[in-house]
Amino acid sequence: QNCRSWRRAFPSMMSDAKRPEAKKPDSKKDQGSVVIKACKMPENMADIAVKTTIKGLEETNDLHQAADYVKKEFEADKFVDDTSGEKISTKGVWHCCIGRKFGAFVTFAEGNYIQFYHRQLCVIIWKSS
Repeated sequence: QNCRSWRRAFPSMMSDAKRPEAKKPDSKKDQGSVVIKACKMPENMADIAVKTTIKGLEETNDLHQAADYVKKEFEADKFVDDTSGEKISTKGVWHCCIGRKFGAFVTFAEGNYIQFYHRQLCVIIWKSS
């Protein structure tokens, strides 16, 4: 199942109090919304990617540490689908880029790529073959 055109707004899980440099959202659109730009993975895995990234950003102010958190979580291969209770396999080598201004061209294993925006940040997560 491909989630290429899938869009979903997640409630803001990132506290502005933890991030003093963050400005207050001006509109509802900026309040923790996630816009998926490209997705070549199942919808349940995309959900996990977004939630894991938001949790990583919530735990640290450093984008490198947040990206490392996402990578390690995916490589730990411990995710379970909330609805069915089935294990979601994420074995392999994963990569994550988080930032505001960067270019990327990546080669990924089929069915294991997502690019989305959370607030002002672009996030790319992919598995190499």
